[in-house]
Amino acid sequence: MEDQIEKLDPKDFKRCGNIWDMEKNAGLAGRFYRELVDGNRVTYVYRAGDRLIGEVSLVFDMDDPDYTVKDRRVYMSRLIVKREWSRRGIGRTLLDFAVDRAVELGYNEITVGVDLDNYAALRLYVEAGFDSIVYVGEDDGGRFLKLLRRL
Repeated sequence: MEDQIEKLDPKDFKRCGNIWDMEKNAGLAGRFYRELVDGNRVTYVYRAGDRLIGEVSLVFDMDDPDYTVKDRRVYMSRLIVKREWSRRGIGRTLLDFAVDRAVELGYNEITVGVDLDNYAALRLYVEAGFDSIVYVGEDDGGRFLKLLRRL
C-alpha cells in the first residue's frame, strides 16, 4: 500500500495515539476531539501502509485574531511526525498539504505557533514562507512565536 494523506474521521481519532501520547496529553486530546466533532478543526493524517505516522490540522476559530480571522486566516495546528520517521520530508509534505487545503477553502493567510527552541520546526516554517512574526510570547512551555504566511 502506498503512502498517502487522508482526512481523519473523528471516529478514528484515537488512532492518532500512534503518533503522539494522547494519554499523557489527555486534556489536549479531548479539546482536539471536540473541535473535530464540532467542525472547528479538520485533521489530515499521513499513512504509511496501515500505520498513521504524522498529522496536521487546520483550525478555523481560535478566538485569537493572531491565529484566526473568519474567512481570511486559518491556523495550522499540530504538525507532528513520529520521531522514528522524522527527517524524511514527511513534515514538509504535511505542511504543503495543509497550505493547499487552506487555499482550496478560500483562506488567504495561514498561521502557526512554534516554540523558539524548536529549531527544526522554525527552519521548516521559514523555508515554507512563514515570513511574518505576528506575536512573541511565553507560556508554560517557554517562549514561542506566532508566524504568518500569506497565501
